Amino acid sequence: MKVNRRDFLKGMAVAGTAAMLTDLTVFSENDGPVNERDRPYDQWRIDGAEWVMVIDLAACDGCVDLDIPRCTNACIVGHYTPDDHLYLKVFEVHENEYSNTVYFPRPCQQCEDPPCAHVCPVSAAWQRDGDRLTLIDHTRCIGCRLCQAACPYEVRHFHFEENPKGDDIPDDKFEAQMPFTLFRGKGVTAKCEFCGLQFIGQLPHCVSACHNGALYFGDKNENAVTNAFGTTEVFTDLLARREAFRWKEEEGTKPRVFYLPASSSGNHGHGGNA
Repeated sequence: MKVNRRDFLKGMAVAGTAAMLTDLTVFSENDGPVNERDRPYDQWRIDGAEWVMVIDLAACDGCVDLDIPRCTNACIVGHYTPDDHLYLKVFEVHENEYSNTVYFPRPCQQCEDPPCAHVCPVSAAWQRDGDRLTLIDHTRCIGCRLCQAACPYEVRHFHFEENPKGDDIPDDKFEAQMPFTLFRGKGVTAKCEFCGLQFIGQLPHCVSACHNGALYFGDKNENAVTNAFGTTEVFTDLLARREAFRWKEEEGTKPRVFYLPASSSGNHGHGGNA
């Protein structure tokens, strides 16, 4: 079945369509199936890599001395996103009225099994071959927001207006870093993409900006993650030593973001290790 992307959802209520869309073969406006290698800027990939992030909740202080956490601000500045669209949001968490405050950074969880990619009718939300990053192709997005509804982590944003900072994005930025992290238009969803700076030998903006070195980033297959201080840890050893967990692991999405608890108790109630 051939589908015109812009007319696909016309006359169809959004509610109840996700199940109908899951098994469709998606065709482009050129009457051919989506070819992974036809995506724009396909060079931003390292085949065989599997990118992971580790967040140390014991080291995160929420940057309470600032109006906005350093990691969040670095994300906004680095990607020219609207100030109210926080792709990395830091929550203040209290287990009860007597417990210490814990600060919980929430980026895209970069799931191994991403629900967003399963429901997108036009393959704009997709998990690409090679490094298995879950990305958004803004050249294909039709703004149906099914991916936003499917995400159990609420990390996707819909842009109802033109990006007010769009004119500030230098054209060469689209060449100098992975372009899926940048957008100018409206009517598309966007989120944390793990930056793409790793392809030019840099850590993600948020990781580099953390003044406590609470965020680590690296390649799972190299079994190494690094923070802003240049401290490199053996990934599997760090997870085991600190009893790491994955957020909402009961969803079955297998996130690639791992959290190190603020205190070790042997049972954190957040799901198991990787």
